Amino acid sequence: MLAVAVEAARTAGGELLGRFGSDLDIQWKTWQGEKTVVTDADFAADQAIRTVLARHVPDHIIFSEEFPEGDVFGDDVWVIDPLDGTDNYSRGQPQFCVSVAHTRAGVADVAAIYDPIRDEMFTATTESTSMLNGQQIEVTTRSDPSDSSVAWAQRGVNANDEIRFNMALAEAARVFYRIRLTGSSAIETAWVAAGRFDGALFSNVKWWDHAGGGLLVQQAGGKATDVRGHPTGPDSRRCVFSNGPIHDVILRLANKHGLEIPFS
Repeated sequence: MLAVAVEAARTAGGELLGRFGSDLDIQWKTWQGEKTVVTDADFAADQAIRTVLARHVPDHIIFSEEFPEGDVFGDDVWVIDPLDGTDNYSRGQPQFCVSVAHTRAGVADVAAIYDPIRDEMFTATTESTSMLNGQQIEVTTRSDPSDSSVAWAQRGVNANDEIRFNMALAEAARVFYRIRLTGSSAIETAWVAAGRFDGALFSNVKWWDHAGGGLLVQQAGGKATDVRGHPTGPDSRRCVFSNGPIHDVILRLANKHGLEIPFS
C-alpha cells in the first residue's frame, strides 16, 4: 500500500508543480458552512491520484477534500488532500503539499505527504518508522516550552471562538520560543515528525488534513490527539500534534482558553 500512496502523491505533486505560478482558475467552495479557495490545480491533482488508485486498487473508497463522499470508517478508504495549502498555492507562495493516507475503520495505517517544491516525500506505516526520502526521522526531545517552536492554527471558527483563539495565541507567543503559521497543516505535521517543529495546534482541520500527518507524527515517536487529549480520527477538528514532552503544555493552554467549546 505504501508504494501506491507514494506513487499517487508524487504524481499529484507533479501536476501541482507544473501548474504552479500559472494563470489559475480560482473559485470559492463551501463545505459544512466553511468557505475556502479551490483551483483547477486542486481538481487536476485529485484526478491524478484517482487515476493511480484506480489502476492499483479499483475497489477501494476515496474520501477527498474535493469530493468528501463515502464511508470513512470502511476497511479500505483512501483519505486524500490533493492540494493542502491551496490559498498559498493560489498566491504563488511555495508552501503546499499532497497528502495521501490509507485507512481502516477510521485509523490511518499508511501515509505519504509530498512537498513537490522541496522534493520531500514523508512516509509512514503502522509497521514502520517515519521516513523522509528514505531516511528515518524522529520528533525532537525538547521539553522546555521556552525553547520550543510550535505551528499554530489560523483563526477561530466564529466570533466568540475568535476572541478565545486570539487570547490563546497571545499566551502561546509568551510561553513558546516561536509560533509559526505556514498555511499547510499537512506540512506542519510532517515537520513535527521530522523535528522541524516541536508541536502544532490546528483550529478547524478535516480528516483529509491530518490523517496522514497524524500517523507520521506517531511513528516518529510523537503524539497526536484532539484538544481533549483523545486519539485523533475522522471526526477530530481541533487537534494537537507534538513531540510528546510539550503535548500537555499545548493541551492545557487550549483548555484554559476554551478552545474545545466549538466542537463539544
